[in-house]
Parts: sequence; structure tokens; C-alpha cells
Amino acid sequence: MTTHPAYSGSGDLFSAAFGDRLQPTGGPASCWRGLSPAPLPVGDRLVRGATAVQGLGFHATSVKQARDFTTGVLATWGLTRLRSDALLVVSEMVTNACRHAAPTVGPPGDWSIQFGLVRRGTRLECLVFDPSKAVPVRVDPDRCAEGGRGLHLIDSFSSEWGWDLLEGQGKVVWAAFDDDAN
Repeated sequence: MTTHPAYSGSGDLFSAAFGDRLQPTGGPASCWRGLSPAPLPVGDRLVRGATAVQGLGFHATSVKQARDFTTGVLATWGLTRLRSDALLVVSEMVTNACRHAAPTVGPPGDWSIQFGLVRRGTRLECLVFDPSKAVPVRVDPDRCAEGGRGLHLIDSFSSEWGWDLLEGQGKVVWAAFDDDAN
């Protein structure tokens, strides 16, 4: 695996890899940029061609839902060789969103995590959109600490990863996997 910095600015990998899929889709009042025409409510799913999106809540069961969704989509797309690494990274990304990106204003039901998968040939891209502007920060946890290793795992098991702030929306954290065996 290649190590890449965990930040994406303009003109970088994020823009090159996802820019064409993250365009505003509504009229002037809409500033939503994502993989679906609008943010999906918790529990809703949309699978269209090489794009799959699921709305998740800010609770622990969302991690299992994202893993189950990923397993099904990878089987459909014929990318099962990426399953183990993708499930580990998806678990960490969704866990981080649930723990660190939960909204602090408005009713919890007004917010959701948008979890997406994009297939480009044998490349898999996983994206987690959340309403927080707090960026991911890698820490060096104490040897005995129970947590704090998630971003290290994402970096180790994906081909590349990063994040980008989305104006007026929060951020997207992404990780990519290449199935070089095909």
C-alpha cells in the first residue's frame, strides 16, 4: 500500500477522482454535492450503475449497515477480492463519522451520514459525507489505548485516502482500493 497525506485541496486526487460526481444537482437554492440527487434519509439506499449510496444515522448500528451494504454491492460489482480491506476501512470511516461528526444543532433526525461506493473498472472508492467541518486528525495513541488507530488502519489498508471540506455541507472522507489482481 502507498502512503498518502490525509488532506485534499483543490486540484488534487479528490478533485480528479470525485469532482465529476460531486456537482450541485439542484437549483440555485440547493448546495448539495453528493452521489445522489439529494441527501438520502437514514435507511434509504440508491444503487445506480457504478454508484451506490446509503443514508446512515449517527449510531453504532450504522457501522453494521454500511458493512452489509458494502458486502452486497461488492458482490454485485464483482469486486469481492476487495471485501476484507474495504470492510475494515468502511467500519473505521463510519465509526469516525458517528463518533466525531454528529451534529450539535437541530433534531438528530434532520441529519444523516451519506455513505457511498463508486466503481471505476477494478477501482473501488468509498466516501463518507457528514455535516461536520472538523477534519480527521491522526493521533499516536498510547500502546494501551483502546482507540485512536482508525486513521492509521485506513491509511494502511487503502490504496489512498483523504478528505475535503464541502462548502456549506460539512466534509467527505474518502478511501480508494485498487484490485490489481484482475
